Amino acid sequence: MHDAAAIPFHLLRPLWLLALIPVAAVFAWVRWRQSPQAQWGGVIAPHLLDHLIVQPGAGRGVSPLYLVAAGLSLGIVALSGPTWRRELPPFVEDKAPLMIALSLDNSMGETDIAPTRLERAKQKIRDLLAARAGARTGLIAYAGTAHLVMPLTDDRAVIEPFLAALVPGLMPSAGKNAAAAARLAAEALATDTVPGTILLVSDDPADAAGAVRQAAGRNGLVKLSVTPEHKGATLGFHPDVVQVSIDDADIAALERRIETSYQAAESIKFGMQWRDEGFWLLLPIALLSVLWFRRGTTVAWVVAFVVLSHLSSAKAEEPRRFADLWLTPDQQGRIAFDRGDYATAAKHFSDPMWRGIAAYRAFDFIAAAEEFARVDTLEGHFALGNAQAQNHAYEKAIAAYDEVLKAAPGHVAATTNRAIVLAALKAQEEKRKKQEQDDSAPPDEKADEMRVDPTQKGGKKILVTPADLTTPGAAEAWMRQVQTTPADFLKLKFAIQDAAQPAGAKP
Repeated sequence: MHDAAAIPFHLLRPLWLLALIPVAAVFAWVRWRQSPQAQWGGVIAPHLLDHLIVQPGAGRGVSPLYLVAAGLSLGIVALSGPTWRRELPPFVEDKAPLMIALSLDNSMGETDIAPTRLERAKQKIRDLLAARAGARTGLIAYAGTAHLVMPLTDDRAVIEPFLAALVPGLMPSAGKNAAAAARLAAEALATDTVPGTILLVSDDPADAAGAVRQAAGRNGLVKLSVTPEHKGATLGFHPDVVQVSIDDADIAALERRIETSYQAAESIKFGMQWRDEGFWLLLPIALLSVLWFRRGTTVAWVVAFVVLSHLSSAKAEEPRRFADLWLTPDQQGRIAFDRGDYATAAKHFSDPMWRGIAAYRAFDFIAAAEEFARVDTLEGHFALGNAQAQNHAYEKAIAAYDEVLKAAPGHVAATTNRAIVLAALKAQEEKRKKQEQDDSAPPDEKADEMRVDPTQKGGKKILVTPADLTTPGAAEAWMRQVQTTPADFLKLKFAIQDAAQPAGAKP
């Protein structure tokens, strides 16, 4: 026996189905009025009427009555809001935070995957960074120990130089300590209010074991197995393990798992809303309307008259887009919003909340704040605080968050954002006070210094002023003397971190 509650399909507005009752009643009444019995029943005796009807049922192939009834029924079902899937609220981030843990064990140098396992892994990480453009991603390198290479950042150009420099020789000790990498990644993701995803890139089949999963904590765990296909097939199927491939199939699979894990976590925190799928019924309604365009049907002329009158009025006033004939401003705005064209969506939406959301996504925070100020709801005040914070209007942002906390004292997001904005406001005030003190202090001017070059016979006098040491040219000269490469920097960093660990913490 199937559980009815497990069926995802349902109606958002089921009371609209009551409108089918008058439609059915009118259809039955008109159908009866069109019958010969109703037209001639009062004139001809019933026992004679059946014999006087010539070719009963013959006539036009499709009656307009059936078209009207079918169109009205489909429209009512569309208005009832059929749905079978959920979607996240509009302010939830589109991309999940991801920490990538790359194995630098000596086995990653094997050439059974061209050119080597490590180089193929780096190539796949670059492809994943490109596919997740704009998403926050961090990088960890591990072997016998685990080390943070790059914290979460949305700029992949910062990660790529350090990714290219990673080789097994940088690690203080050899090994496959994936649990330490997962634990370090979990610490990097701990500041986020919603769990993220940890991606292990290695050639060790034991990486997805229970210890590693336990170290990941609340975060999702996915693995990219950099092993030949015949070796990966012997390990069997695992839903969280993706086998490296020669095409982009592995990248697409990783993206699906990362986003699925993140959306599941966000749905727990923010809640999921059902998506209205009634618009799909517009297609059969439009196909039914095509049948009206035939000889003897007046609806086609009515539609043509409406379109022509609309076009004539548009010429007299201002040019309108063709979409205005069929879609409301909010519908056009939602289409542009789903397409990612937030600037256009902000121009179309008539609802101030949605117009503000679109402007916020388009980074027009001033316009977003103006729209959110018109929404006197809990969500409107919270969104106004976010927009004012982005505008660096910290005092106004704090006031908006206070309105939210006044209505809902347990609002976690408002509490967190208010603390961040308050810290930014204090830092801004301290910086302003420090600048005022620096401006009021007397200038620290020293006398010119005389230096002698011992290599010059007879001596050569050189006057050096403090300004000579702070020019852009001098700064570039100093930077050119620094010969440290990303690999040297990482090797020294890993060695210092390894030496700083307590003896009992080392594997």
